[in-house]
Amino acid sequence: MSARGIEFLQKWVEDNVPPFSNHDPALAAKLADQVTADAIKAGIRPEEISEEVGSMLSTMLELLDHRDTE
Repeated sequence: MSARGIEFLQKWVEDNVPPFSNHDPALAAKLADQVTADAIKAGIRPEEISEEVGSMLSTMLELLDHRDTE
């Protein structure tokens, strides 16, 4: 994953993922689609992010599962 891909994803999550979310496949799918679209708009290929994290949907589901315990 590129450094800018990491930075983009971290910042995007801080700004866009609700802090007290739970395992919600519909929300995870929406977030995965949105982060991909926003990355493209920012000039970042989705592959720059997914090379390390894999599927954006899986990443968002995992993230939602951990956000509700923080």
